[in-house]
Amino acid sequence: MNTHILILGGGVAGASMAHYLTERGYTVTIVERNLTVGGLARTCTYGGHPYEFGPHIWFWPGGKEAPINRTVVELTNDELYYIDRRLFTYVEADRRKYRYPVHYDDIGQMPEREQIYRELSENRDAQLKLVEERLPQIGSCKFAEYFTAAIGQTLYQKFMADYTWKMWNIPGDELETSMVWADRFQGEKGAPTTRAVVGYDPLKFGDHTLGKGVKFQVYPKHGWNAVWDAMVATSTVVRDRIVGIKDEHKKPYVLTASGEKHYFADYHTVFCSIDIDQLWGEDTLPYTGRMMIPLVIPGLQHAFPEGAESLHYSSCEFQTRVTEMKVITRHESPDTLILIEVPVLRGASRTFPKNTIDYAIEHNLFAEKAYPQQSEQAFATYHAYVDRGSKIPNLRYVGRHAEFKYWGMAETVNSAYEKSLEFDRI
Repeated sequence: MNTHILILGGGVAGASMAHYLTERGYTVTIVERNLTVGGLARTCTYGGHPYEFGPHIWFWPGGKEAPINRTVVELTNDELYYIDRRLFTYVEADRRKYRYPVHYDDIGQMPEREQIYRELSENRDAQLKLVEERLPQIGSCKFAEYFTAAIGQTLYQKFMADYTWKMWNIPGDELETSMVWADRFQGEKGAPTTRAVVGYDPLKFGDHTLGKGVKFQVYPKHGWNAVWDAMVATSTVVRDRIVGIKDEHKKPYVLTASGEKHYFADYHTVFCSIDIDQLWGEDTLPYTGRMMIPLVIPGLQHAFPEGAESLHYSSCEFQTRVTEMKVITRHESPDTLILIEVPVLRGASRTFPKNTIDYAIEHNLFAEKAYPQQSEQAFATYHAYVDRGSKIPNLRYVGRHAEFKYWGMAETVNSAYEKSLEFDRI
């Protein structure tokens, strides 16, 4: 039996797939272009302060006993910080902050409160619960359609319309509801799946915050690199760049920049975890990228109010989110590091001096392809690539970029874990 597995890309998906398959006895080779594995979740430092490509907090239901949570516990020797998230949105027109996600108790402080209350009553009962029969179905409507019905036009415009547009570079009336940006599941009884979501309420009540009720919200005390390194410890990691699939109709192989040819016939399975268009040597799928601007403020121990982790900016400012990293990492310093998150589009790297872009890419501060754009046209392009690859029977896909999903770390690792269960133990 052929037990050799080839994994293209050593980000979160590739490293996780390697971990679970080597556990089952397979021999794994990873082709990764960066010096270290982990992709956008690798930990770097600036001014001595640890950071990732934005906040990388792990949260997943089930406590330590859930399989993928147990993986994190084992690979960190249970050296974890438990996180209680505190987030705000700054609304420039109001010159003030509100809780994030949108919170019912904050409406009384908003200038348009009477209009907002009237709009909320349209699709809610006397207890303010959404009446599901009055709502469009998530997955069969556009983002603006669902959220306007759920919270009303005024709140939607105030908190979501511009924020979502600049985050995805897609207006809300074109954006698909295959993603829910406020929170992907609620509480321990939530269903962290990509199946149909019903009854989703973007308006929060009581003491709700992002991930409220999820017991396992953690950050590794020594950063994420130790996790990703441990995941690939028994695999062979080759530093190289994927050029693309060649000779797809006869004897297909993966060509790398070094000239190496990895023939599909030589492997039990080839897992793609990189962008699926890049797998074919193309660049057609639309993504929104991110630029992280690191700002150390000397002599200031904490910058944000009330111990907040992040401030979201809901208007047309360049930035979508600003994060104080030491709130997450617990780094001890008389200074603080702020990460300013700015969306960028394809070709943005050409607008900056080369030395700054080289530095940013090396230090996990810049990526033109960060979030797959969730539009009807993009999905059609993605599925065309899947159809193209279907003629290669041992080609499979794993992770956010290869599966074109709006996933965080936990969803990505879970995808790898579930796929690994399909493989017999050696």
